[in-house]
Amino acid sequence: MNKHLLLLCIAGLMLTNASVFAQTCQRDSNLLNTKQLLSPAPYSPDSPFYNLKPACINEPYNQSVTVFVPDTFTYLGFKVPIQSVSIALTGAISNLPTGLTYSCDPPNCTFNALSLGCILLYGTPSPANNPDTFDLGISVRVRTLLGEVPLVLPRDIDPTYHYYLILRPQGQCQVSTFDPDGPFSTLQILPNPTSGQTYIQAVSTRSGIFWVEVFDVYGQLAQRQQVLLLEGENRLDLDVSALSSGAYFIVLRDENTRAVRRLIRM
Repeated sequence: MNKHLLLLCIAGLMLTNASVFAQTCQRDSNLLNTKQLLSPAPYSPDSPFYNLKPACINEPYNQSVTVFVPDTFTYLGFKVPIQSVSIALTGAISNLPTGLTYSCDPPNCTFNALSLGCILLYGTPSPANNPDTFDLGISVRVRTLLGEVPLVLPRDIDPTYHYYLILRPQGQCQVSTFDPDGPFSTLQILPNPTSGQTYIQAVSTRSGIFWVEVFDVYGQLAQRQQVLLLEGENRLDLDVSALSSGAYFIVLRDENTRAVRRLIRM
C-alpha cells in the first residue's frame, strides 16, 4: 500500500513539473539592444499588426510578453529614476478571456531597472467566451525614489497602443509556420537572425504582384520592393545590411492580404 502511494506521489510530481515546464515564459532578449519596452510590439496605427498569438475556445494557449524596465522615465516633464516595475500576482491584466490567467518570471512579478521581466499568458479559453477581439491592459506600478506611479500598459506608453488578443471558435487555431489568413502554405525568413543577407521562402497558393515591406519597431517603413510571386515555391532575396541592428517586421502583401514575420538584424 505504501509503495503504491509513493508511486502515485511521484507520478503526481512528474505531471506537475511537466505542466510547469510546458508553461515557461520566453524572454525576448533583443529588447536589451533595441530598448523597446514591450515584446511583442503593441498594435498601433503606424504598425497595425496583431502580434499576440490568436487563441481558440477550448484549446490550450500560451503567450509570453517581455517587459524591458528602463532606469528612468519621464513623468510630468521630469526624468525620474526607476527602481522597479511590478504587477499584482492576480488581477493585473484586464479583459482577459475567461479561462486565461498569467504568471511571471521572476515569480514575485517585480522587475528591476535595466532588466527583462516576463509575463506568461496561459490557460484554456472556456465556452463561456464569445469569439471576439479582447483589448488587454496590464496594470503595473512603477517604483521610483519619489514613490509609486500606477500605469496601464501598453496604452500609457502611447494612447494609440493596444494589445489585441483575437479569440476564435474552437478548431480555428493552427500550429504552423505560416499565417493561415494569407495566401502562403509556407513563409519563412532564412537565416534569421541575419547580419545582412537573407531570403524569404514563400510557397504561394496563387500568382501575382506582391510587395515586400520592412518596418522598424516604431512602425516606420525602412524598405519596400515589388516582387512577382508564382504559384508554388518562391525565393526572394532580401538585403538588410543597410539597416541598424534590432528587430524588424517583414510584410509580404498584395492588395487584399498580408502576412507578417519578425526579423532580427544582428
